[in-house]
Amino acid sequence: MVLDSNKRQKSIFEMNISPFRLVIWTILGALFFQIIVSIFNRGESAVFFQRTHYTIVLSFLMVFSMFCAVLSLSSKDEDNYWWKSLAAYTIQAIVGGLTAYAFTGLSPDEAGPFRWMFFVFTFGFILLLAIFRTMRFLMGLAQKEDRRIQRGE
Repeated sequence: MVLDSNKRQKSIFEMNISPFRLVIWTILGALFFQIIVSIFNRGESAVFFQRTHYTIVLSFLMVFSMFCAVLSLSSKDEDNYWWKSLAAYTIQAIVGGLTAYAFTGLSPDEAGPFRWMFFVFTFGFILLLAIFRTMRFLMGLAQKEDRRIQRGE
């Protein structure tokens, strides 16, 4: 919670957080954990698999997807938020894939099923955004009907 100018608590849903701000934090989080994993793997015996970096990237893609879908409920312009979300997701997938490749030297194909996982996560993200947009639309219809009933129409 954040205090606004009127000294009242402001919900995260009232803050209208941009997907680009969210993607910066998730990229930094993924990079932090990739650095930690690479530090632990510098010894003679590897603690983590090389492909752990791809797992970290995909985990943060999922975190971004969930937060972005939930925060889309508070957006003022749904279409604008939709396109910003897709652009931010693309940026995170590319940057995350490149950092995982830089840390491991393995392409997503060489690291196992990660190329297909990127593909599945992308369509899952689009589906999740569509579900939340549909939920928002249905809630709007229900609120409109509720107001109509309260007026006695």
